[in-house]
Amino acid sequence: MTMMEQMQGVKSYLMAVVMCALLPSVATACSFAPGYFHQVTALRGRVVGKDLGLLQFSWLRQSLSVSNAELVLYEYRYAAKIDELKRAASTRTDSDGKFDFGALPKGQYSLKINVNGSEVDWFDVDVTDVKPTQSVLIDVSLVSPDCTGGHELIEKKNKNAASH
Repeated sequence: MTMMEQMQGVKSYLMAVVMCALLPSVATACSFAPGYFHQVTALRGRVVGKDLGLLQFSWLRQSLSVSNAELVLYEYRYAAKIDELKRAASTRTDSDGKFDFGALPKGQYSLKINVNGSEVDWFDVDVTDVKPTQSVLIDVSLVSPDCTGGHELIEKKNKNAASH
């Protein structure tokens, strides 16, 4: 391989890196399995996440709360359009990113999260009475072009809780 070919390869690689950094919409190529249900007994916790450019460390992203985010819970229906879904509940995060839906009937739901008036994430949740949930952490950070970071719902279980 000649020096010119090596330089062209490096140039192409750098151009791809720059394009991925400048075009967050590239992340939409990532595939998240529809119909994967996060089993919880409660929906309360914090919404976190922020686009930090090259500093996409989960511990840093997840230390930044998202205040005044709107969380809307819909009754789940496979392959339904948003306007066909029945709204079950909604809440907003406080200044620390905390939220609590209160008592919810058992069932399957779709959770939509809006930040600053824009839809940023969806999760399917199954409210059940198995393994009591202490809280959930929802990371609404942008997903990187390599499909890492962001789009996470992390459940924290109650310690020493007996399963039903």
